[in-house]
Amino acid sequence: MTLTRRISLMVGVVIGVTAIAIAVLAALSSRATSLQQIDERLLELRNAATSGDDPVRVVLQSLDTAPSDYVAYLQIDDETPISLLDVADSSVETPFTSLTGSDLDAAKRSPITRNSPQAIRLFALSLGEGQWLIVGEPVDDVMAQFERQLLSNSLIAVTLAIVGALLSAVLARGALAPLQNIVDYSSAVASGRLDVRLGDEATSREIRELQTSVGSMVVSLQEAAKQKARSEADMRVFLADVAHELRTPLTTVRAYADVLASSEHVDPEVRARAQERIAHESKRMSHLIDDLLLLARLSSTQADTATTCDLAEIVHNHFSDLKVLDPQRQIDLGSIGSRTDCQVEGDRALLERMLANLVSNIHRHTPPTARVVVSCRRDDDFVNVTVDDAGPGLDESQLAELADGPRRFGQIRQSDRHGTGLGLHLVASIARSHGGQACFERSTLGGFRVSVTLPMTLRNSR
Repeated sequence: MTLTRRISLMVGVVIGVTAIAIAVLAALSSRATSLQQIDERLLELRNAATSGDDPVRVVLQSLDTAPSDYVAYLQIDDETPISLLDVADSSVETPFTSLTGSDLDAAKRSPITRNSPQAIRLFALSLGEGQWLIVGEPVDDVMAQFERQLLSNSLIAVTLAIVGALLSAVLARGALAPLQNIVDYSSAVASGRLDVRLGDEATSREIRELQTSVGSMVVSLQEAAKQKARSEADMRVFLADVAHELRTPLTTVRAYADVLASSEHVDPEVRARAQERIAHESKRMSHLIDDLLLLARLSSTQADTATTCDLAEIVHNHFSDLKVLDPQRQIDLGSIGSRTDCQVEGDRALLERMLANLVSNIHRHTPPTARVVVSCRRDDDFVNVTVDDAGPGLDESQLAELADGPRRFGQIRQSDRHGTGLGLHLVASIARSHGGQACFERSTLGGFRVSVTLPMTLRNSR
């Protein structure tokens, strides 16, 4: 059963039950009013009879001028009542059988109704010595009117219930039409049609809020689908670059291996050169594969070996090593804070790798005399490490590709200006795994700036 039919049925039942209850109450009230009017006339006769010396004569005189069709009987003990009026003028020939003692006592206190063989409202007045004066008024018309009114009111109630059910069905269908649109919209989205739009023509605030929520959810799904498509495209490009990076050393290794495997005489110098190149390219491939594995691990997990590390000490040690490698290079370490201020929770091996990559990047891809300025400072609950160099730097497009993550690292590496293949991506991934971030931008020295911000307390970065 649809929601519209369920609502219309419930409304019809409620209206029907309410209308029938009102109809019954109205009919009962009308009957009670008519009986009260009859009782008032009967009590008036009783009061008149009790005020005189001869109750029977007073009652008969009053009935002669009464507009209603009364009956008056005299009952002696348990005998059949004797009519005190002319039977021919009475419309009730045998209104009731003899009344019992309990009936007489009840009729003496207040008017009662006898339904056999006809409905009569009557009262009894004791005359003494077992004699009772019984005066009544037929109420058949009142009962018939009650039945007719009850029937007509019930028909009206049923009609109102049907009309109310039909009207509620029309209104419910109009009010719930936006819900059907939401259902159709959801079905379309479930089938993969994310380009469809959901209208906002609902008149009720609740349905408009539902439409807004569903629309926002689908917008999120659309963004997720677009992001998934971009990620898949980036991954394809990334894998192509990985294949390209591996193909070059593999080609070199294969060529020199073929030379060594040749049956012809190989010059010792050529043999030594081949062995050197095979070893070099093997180490290069091993290093690249290790970087890829580490990058994959960092992208799926958080740093799990948390110890208290002195980041200022790690920075100072690695850039002190750079001074040994590049004696002519000017390295400013004066902005490194105290050890107590720059302590962070993290994986020390990863933090060492991060700084090693930065130092290696500067050593390999900047002139040996290029100036380097290093700072390590605490900023509230974070520690910030900034490395500026006066090397060639990167252009805006290369900085943008660095911000996008490990995508076209091969193309940037080919510039041979800053070694931004996987090294800097590993720096960013290690920072993220510690709940921090790494930013790459142009340095005020004219070269390249790397700024790494880490929380002092290891937090969930996902």
